[in-house]
Amino acid sequence: MVRRVGTVIPIGLFVCLLCFFSLFNIFVLSSWYNISSSKTTQDNSGPPVSKSSDSLRVRALSKEMEILRNEQKKFRDEMSVLEEKIDGILASRSGTKEQDTNNRVLKVHIWDDTTLPMGYREKKLYSVEGFSTHPRTTLVDSAEDADLIAWVSVRSNTEKEIPPTNYSNVVLLDYADGCNVHQKRGELKHMIGYFKRSFVLRDKDSVYVRNCTLEEVTGGIFPFSYSGLEALVNKDIHKERNTLITSVLRTEGTHNKVRSRVVDWTKSFIEQHGLKNKSSLGDVGSGYSASDFDHTYLSHLADSKIIVTCNPWNWEGDFRLWEALLSGALVMVDKMAIPHWMPHPFVHKKHLIFYDTTNQSEFNSLLEYYIEHEDEARRIGEAGYNFVLDHHMSKDRVSYILDNIESRIVLD
Repeated sequence: MVRRVGTVIPIGLFVCLLCFFSLFNIFVLSSWYNISSSKTTQDNSGPPVSKSSDSLRVRALSKEMEILRNEQKKFRDEMSVLEEKIDGILASRSGTKEQDTNNRVLKVHIWDDTTLPMGYREKKLYSVEGFSTHPRTTLVDSAEDADLIAWVSVRSNTEKEIPPTNYSNVVLLDYADGCNVHQKRGELKHMIGYFKRSFVLRDKDSVYVRNCTLEEVTGGIFPFSYSGLEALVNKDIHKERNTLITSVLRTEGTHNKVRSRVVDWTKSFIEQHGLKNKSSLGDVGSGYSASDFDHTYLSHLADSKIIVTCNPWNWEGDFRLWEALLSGALVMVDKMAIPHWMPHPFVHKKHLIFYDTTNQSEFNSLLEYYIEHEDEARRIGEAGYNFVLDHHMSKDRVSYILDNIESRIVLD
């Protein structure tokens, strides 16, 4: 159960007293025996004792020694039992996997920090689905009843966010865009894990520059990413598809300037190959799955053979990649870094196709090849679809979180 952070009373004093008591007894008993032994052969105030008297004295002392040996053995046995109990207490306070955490279902509370509407998908879909479907976790309504608190943030209005400051076992799931950290992370008194989506720096061509999680200032932040959701899964990937090439990317705004370039490449390719009647560019339905999972939009993806998508130029990671992959189509996406740092990375030409946003010739060659080899394109699309179902659903993100923070969880 999550507890408010407080002071832990040490038990070292108890161990020290036991050790002192043991050494003191051994010292006193040894000294007493040495003195007694010396008196069996010589009386310093007179002549040597007689043989008969000496024999009786030796027998008496031997009997006393036997009693002392028995008492010493009993004492050692009692000390061993106490040491085992002490080791058990220390292990129970260490927070390691030898603890209860391996054998219990962890109660998780998703921290309700604001009434802001932003972050619906991150808070209500990814987090709720992940923690509620994972075999090792269950959701609870109260932070006081939880073993773990998940603070889910998109930082749409950081000033209004209220951190779970006075609670233990807090995990910060930061879904905000870009190469920066949460301004209020320092207010958490017992944060056991910080997971940051899109924590990379990209240049003007959307090419990876560096991993922001490696900077010392971040204090050990784990890279994180979106995932698949059950509501996005196309239940019939083997049906006939009628749209050859699809791109539903939006091009307005500074953050979409590289997407605009890729859409222009795709449009040019379609026109040059006379595929306009077989292809689709631009919004369909709402233009994205959103929180209500637009059926028109998802059905369009499910009807496509090849989906061209692209990340925003200055950060990495969007919903569109997972929507496309779970449609079962062949997905073409710009080269990414974060998926390679997560468990079970995607493999180029096995699960999807990675392209270079600075190389239009390569982009055209890839499109042309998979149009001419539809069976191979379908196999890759289905492999990517199954790979996400097996390794990249919301419950798999929870496994990734637990693998990195479970040894730090402190349970009462």
